[in-house]
Amino acid sequence: MNITNLISDISKKKRLYLLIGAAIIAAGIFYFYHSHAKPLAANKISVEAGLVQSGDIPIQAQAIGTLTAEKSIEITPEMTGHVAKILFRDGTFVKQGTPLIQLDDKVYKAKLESAKANLFYSETNYNRMSLLGKKGVVAKQAVEQAFADLKEKKASAAESQVAVEKMQLVAPFDGMVGKSKVSPGNYVSIGQGLVSLVDTQHLRVEYSIAEKYLSSLKQDQEVKITTNAYPGKEFSGKVTYISPTINTENRTMTLYATIPNENNLLTAGLFVNITHFLGIEHNSLIIPSQSLTATIDGQLVYKIVDGKAVSTPVTIGQRTKDHVQIISGLTQNDKIVTVGQQKLKDGSAVEVVDSNKITTK
Repeated sequence: MNITNLISDISKKKRLYLLIGAAIIAAGIFYFYHSHAKPLAANKISVEAGLVQSGDIPIQAQAIGTLTAEKSIEITPEMTGHVAKILFRDGTFVKQGTPLIQLDDKVYKAKLESAKANLFYSETNYNRMSLLGKKGVVAKQAVEQAFADLKEKKASAAESQVAVEKMQLVAPFDGMVGKSKVSPGNYVSIGQGLVSLVDTQHLRVEYSIAEKYLSSLKQDQEVKITTNAYPGKEFSGKVTYISPTINTENRTMTLYATIPNENNLLTAGLFVNITHFLGIEHNSLIIPSQSLTATIDGQLVYKIVDGKAVSTPVTIGQRTKDHVQIISGLTQNDKIVTVGQQKLKDGSAVEVVDSNKITTK
């Protein structure tokens, strides 16, 4: 045997040994994984589930709106004159009848004093003439003339009294005054805006809802509002106006609700979200809102059938913060995935780790 043949025999033996070693290692790996790994059927996706229940769900209409004051006016004078005093502080709360602005009334007070003096003289003269008339000393016509003069003097005095009173501007209702638009010494004319007054304790919100709710609308229905100014806080009110007509452009109805604001937390002009409670729908199919999965084609729910998740399109109705009404797609006592559906696809094997009844409580 020459050297070339010897080398060839040695190389063949090495290759044989290498192949045998590789086969042994592969067999070991195969045995290890198949003896320690769980069966494929056990690789299920863990989810939480619940049963579709029948119950009551509130009928609600959602809307947005802006708060306005029920009463808001601009204080204006009925008489011309110079401003004598500003009797309020900007941005403060005032009660009905509180004096706000005093105009210079010296001339009108002088006229009032003159009118009162004339009235006193006229009353004295009438009393004297009336007494003389009863005694027959003066004619009846003289008595009547004295009485007419008395009425004229009373009217003149009353007119002067009104003029003096109009020189002081008072609050016609409880509210918050704005910033004064005049200063002492300014001359003001009839109808000129001097300061705003807003009733901040009685607010209302105007909004619109779809015409499909017409049959459910009633006066005094409850309304809840929320605002970003007070995260997590709700304010209550009642419907006080329902439009007698429907807007033909967008097929909606206009309403407004009164929102009590005794604590002055809210203010006119605030943007709010509105929930209008229209009643209760009984014996509805209800599931948690989190069970829904949004798709391009609509909403679906994963129903559990024989240990697998089955994607089921559903039609929804009323919604609350935590629950949603099912119109079609599910039946009572269907088991559905309530948590963990993000990991699922149609036909996925599932393992229920928590199961709860679905209620609106």
